[in-house]
Amino acid sequence: MSTDTKRSPLETLAERTVQSNLDKQDSTPVRRLSLEPIGLVVAVVATFIIYGLFIVHPYSHTPLNEFLAMFARGNAAIWPMQLVWYVSALAMMGLALWPTRRSTQLICLLAAAYLVWEGIAYFGVADSGISLNWLWAAVFVLEAVLLLFAGLVRRDLVIAPRWDLASILGGAFIAYSLIAYPIIGMLGGHPLSTLPLFGLSPCATVIFFFGLLLWARPPAPTYLLPLLLAWGLQAAPSALATGIVVDAGMVVVGVTTAVVILWRDRTSSWQTVVAGLALAVMVILSGHDNLLMGIALVLVVVTLALTIRGDTQQLRLSHPLRTERALTS
Repeated sequence: MSTDTKRSPLETLAERTVQSNLDKQDSTPVRRLSLEPIGLVVAVVATFIIYGLFIVHPYSHTPLNEFLAMFARGNAAIWPMQLVWYVSALAMMGLALWPTRRSTQLICLLAAAYLVWEGIAYFGVADSGISLNWLWAAVFVLEAVLLLFAGLVRRDLVIAPRWDLASILGGAFIAYSLIAYPIIGMLGGHPLSTLPLFGLSPCATVIFFFGLLLWARPPAPTYLLPLLLAWGLQAAPSALATGIVVDAGMVVVGVTTAVVILWRDRTSSWQTVVAGLALAVMVILSGHDNLLMGIALVLVVVTLALTIRGDTQQLRLSHPLRTERALTS
């Protein structure tokens, strides 16, 4: 008599179910690993392609002599405020590197004041002549409001660099905005008074503030990213065509900062993919100021709403009994 026993259909079905679940659990990390970075990879590839095309076929731009003459007038009009804001930048760096109890709040106050000044000085005093002039001034003022909201109201922004990749990149970007701008310009044979310096140049400003965001403790508030990124992607193509090579760094700095923060602080696969694709769309629309401004405003609203929603859910989870009482009463 055969000693083999046949498995019952029920046992076979259960085993198959368990095995199927195990297979799903094994494949989930692989699927997640393959899907999560896809949006960010698309954004990086789009950056290389779009700006490669801008090098081959330059964007419409202001002649270099007119561009430098505009900054010569602007620098003369606001002197010596450049020194004031350089000192303020050093103060922000000092507060970040040697933090005290109120360091982040003081940094946000100084940074917000500078963003408001930038909106007034560049788009008003310097007579930049770009389209949507005062709307861009309003964007810089709105960024200042968001910065105060993040640092003083919500306090989800804590600027305190560490010895990690993000902080090292942040320090390099800050040095680039404060030191590389004038040095590269003077090496090109242009007088210092005609160069886009920190204190008047919104491009140097954007790079500096991206450096500060990389100095923020994770998770950094992502609603601070879109507006600054929109300006960088709006201004970079024409600056690159004009011959202001140093401004091309805005693209590298902006995209790198967004990729690092979105990947490091990711909370779910779908959010990472969508955020990366949104970044790719902004890169593709480089130079289209009205579209970039509109997308940036939508992204600010969405990311801020998601942040507040996440706080609400966390509050409910931390106080389940209180929530149940409120629902039953």
